[in-house]
Amino acid sequence: MESGKFDLKKMVRRSKLYVPANREKFIAKAWTRGADCVILDLEDAVAPADKSSARKMIREEIPIVGKGGAEVQVRINREFEEEDLDSVVLPGLTSIMIPKCESVEEIRRIDRMVTQLEEERGLPVGKIQFDLIFETARGIVRVEEVAEASPRIVSMTTGQADLSVDLGFTRYPELNFDQYFYAENRLLYAARAAGVQAHGLGAQKNVDFVNISAGREAMLNACRYAYNMGFMGTSAIHPGWVEVANEGFSPPREEVALARRVKEALSQAYERGEGSVSVDGRMYDVANMKHVTSLLARAEAVEKRDAEKAAAVAATGPTG
Repeated sequence: MESGKFDLKKMVRRSKLYVPANREKFIAKAWTRGADCVILDLEDAVAPADKSSARKMIREEIPIVGKGGAEVQVRINREFEEEDLDSVVLPGLTSIMIPKCESVEEIRRIDRMVTQLEEERGLPVGKIQFDLIFETARGIVRVEEVAEASPRIVSMTTGQADLSVDLGFTRYPELNFDQYFYAENRLLYAARAAGVQAHGLGAQKNVDFVNISAGREAMLNACRYAYNMGFMGTSAIHPGWVEVANEGFSPPREEVALARRVKEALSQAYERGEGSVSVDGRMYDVANMKHVTSLLARAEAVEKRDAEKAAAVAATGPTG
């Protein structure tokens, strides 16, 4: 396993764009969408009869969807995990999305399979990351222990559609998400306790990543709400979500500017032997220094990620 502790502040996956692994038209355009991560979906987006042929396309698709600087992830099928893993553990793959997570044992089993494939194929052992989806009541009540199952785990989210089926409540057409509060908040706390990122929009009425009819303002507010709760990114099945998610899960400019001023003022106060300071009529102390330092580190990581993507796009040339 690669050494080095995962730093959740430095990983920037504000937007994770789902693309069906068997849809060449969508694959060809995915790199132009500006997503931090592109998910080649072998699961729900691919009909059972097409899964075998979709697996065979992954090797050629990874460099295509990643050429705009996006990280590349593949969502596997749990019932076909061995076949899927054999097809996706390849150079250029950043992470594997594991759906329907319910136990430590299953994550460790998949970890062992990935490790064996990395070793056999001469890939750096431990470099491929895991992104977990919790979609059942059984998974949610075990989320804390599962979050610690492997050092490959870097992020987690709920699968609200499947979770609603498992819990037996109606999700559409009202989109009343009150039932998700417990699951979303438990996952958020479990993720932070494990030192990994929580992704998703939390439990918000009438807004989710499949509701493409919602206006930009509603989508941005949803992302900002989730960001303020502690979530660090979200998935999308429509490219129209990407730019909004990137903005909504980035530290707002005005907050960054204030954080810089507070950090500077507190630093000067410490030099004077003082533990607090007033900025714009508000008092700030040691706890606030921790917050602004964290926020500025995140802003720096976001700026770096955007620069990396811009450079990758520029390197493709005028024709892409």
